[in-house]
Amino acid sequence: MEQSTPKKKIPVGLIAGLTAAALVIAAVSSYLGLCAWVRDNDQLLPGAVAVDDQGATVADLGKLTREDALAVVTEEMDQRLDNRTLTLLYGEDKRVELTGELMACAPEAAVDVGFSAKESQPFWKLGALWLGVAKEPTDLSLSAAAFTPEGEAEAKRVIQSIADELYVEPVDFTYELGDEDVTVTPGNDGQKVDTDALLEAVEEALAQGQTELTVEPETVPSAELSGESLHELIYVEPKAAGVDEDGKLTPAVIGLSVNAEEAQSCLDAAEPGQPVTIPLEFTPPGTTGDESLYYKDLLASVTTNLDGVANRSFNVARAASFCNGKVLQPGEVFSYIGTIGDPSTANGYRTSTGYQNGETVPMDGGGVCQMSSSLYYCAVYSNLEIVRRACHAFATGYIPNGLDATIYYPSLDFKFRNNTGFPIKIVAYCEGGAWGKLTVQFYGSNPDGIKVETQRYTQSSTPWTTVYEPDETIPRGTTKVKTTPYTGYVVDVYRCVYDANGSLLSRTFENHSTYAKRDKVVLYNPADAAYWGLPVDPGVVTTPEVPPVVEPPIVTDPPVIPTDDPNLPPIYTDPWVDPTPEPTPTQYVDLPGEGGWGGLDDWSGWE
Repeated sequence: MEQSTPKKKIPVGLIAGLTAAALVIAAVSSYLGLCAWVRDNDQLLPGAVAVDDQGATVADLGKLTREDALAVVTEEMDQRLDNRTLTLLYGEDKRVELTGELMACAPEAAVDVGFSAKESQPFWKLGALWLGVAKEPTDLSLSAAAFTPEGEAEAKRVIQSIADELYVEPVDFTYELGDEDVTVTPGNDGQKVDTDALLEAVEEALAQGQTELTVEPETVPSAELSGESLHELIYVEPKAAGVDEDGKLTPAVIGLSVNAEEAQSCLDAAEPGQPVTIPLEFTPPGTTGDESLYYKDLLASVTTNLDGVANRSFNVARAASFCNGKVLQPGEVFSYIGTIGDPSTANGYRTSTGYQNGETVPMDGGGVCQMSSSLYYCAVYSNLEIVRRACHAFATGYIPNGLDATIYYPSLDFKFRNNTGFPIKIVAYCEGGAWGKLTVQFYGSNPDGIKVETQRYTQSSTPWTTVYEPDETIPRGTTKVKTTPYTGYVVDVYRCVYDANGSLLSRTFENHSTYAKRDKVVLYNPADAAYWGLPVDPGVVTTPEVPPVVEPPIVTDPPVIPTDDPNLPPIYTDPWVDPTPEPTPTQYVDLPGEGGWGGLDDWSGWE
């Protein structure tokens, strides 16, 4: 009889464990299935709510499908957009309104926020959020809106109108070069509206329910103004005159600049927006090669007669000796007083005559103005820049009216600048003694054949009269001239520049010169009053005595006179006594440093 094998019993605990495991697996599977379903169900998670502009909940969107959520959000947005008004504030108390009618709601954007929040959740958490075990509130803003095409066009029109009103064009600084300095006028910053940025801001403000938006233009800076920038703008590098490969003269270039630090100090010290004057710095170009190459052309020449007064003629010759051989480099300013010095007896000059308060009086250095006048004459005919010039109190007689230049040490100088591109040499000498002549010549380079003529117009003339004064010291039966007379003139001078072919390049106003008239004063013995037909009672009696007046002509280019030296160019003289019809008087305004000195009662100066 076979023995049976006993059956093994399964532990109850194991069975329970397996059962529990199976239940867990089933539960997990079910939960994961729920998570998968929630992920794919096209519904918002619980806790998704629509909020208004102030953040208050206006609708619960949890577990709504996309379609249902869109319907709720659209209805809420439309209600709010229709009642919105945005006021744009700009300028000085200006405003314009835009309404929500320019926009359409964008519910998709709001709903997409909810679905994006759902997609960002961990997969394993979706079931818990759906069941409410976990909470993750999601606010869907109802401010999601955008311009309609028509609304955007209208908003752009309004914004462009505002931008046009607020636009201010920036004004860059300007500068004007003078003889010795540069005047800088600061510019002004402008302003403009960024229309693209403002359009975005308006759209956002309307969407969020804002009621006001201030338009702030942005600054448009003008060009930078600083000492350094001004220096870079003005700077000109000096360059010496020379000869090119074809043997032609090349003009020099005068260096020009401003000191950047000094300019900055001037700018910093100036009132905002006010013009600023800054000194210019000139750099001489220097010289290269044989300078004699630059003195082949006679630019101008004048010869005037000395008056036979020994001391006066001596002074003229002494002043000429200081000027003779003087070389002016391009850009250099010639100062007559700086060249001849103090025309006093202590400085080697002699006492002659000059003018003081309308009278001829003894004066150290009398006569030196004949040299300064000759220099002015040559400077004009050489087409040089006149820096400072004043006419005499009375017409000189030795040089044409309007072409003289007086000086008075140390306050009144005669100055001119070599504004050509080449050096200029002055030749000045006297010959023939006290009754001889003064000759002044300017030599330089005139490669373009420029020629200068002057036109001089006598606008008016005032004849002198004879004034009789009693004087008991005068022998009976005789008279004595106490004061020599001068006819008064008002003269305008124009400078005409011609090219080598005789074509007029320019005609510019040169100066306005006023020469006072001075009456002839005759002394007589009072006892002879009846004899001279004058009242017996002493007094001052005037009778008209009008001498013939010879008017200065309009002078064109002087004639050519051959020189004894065949190596020198011809000398030009000026035939300045040739009566011409007087033009209709025209009123002119005195230029600074020109004209107005002559004839003043308190004027002093040399003859």
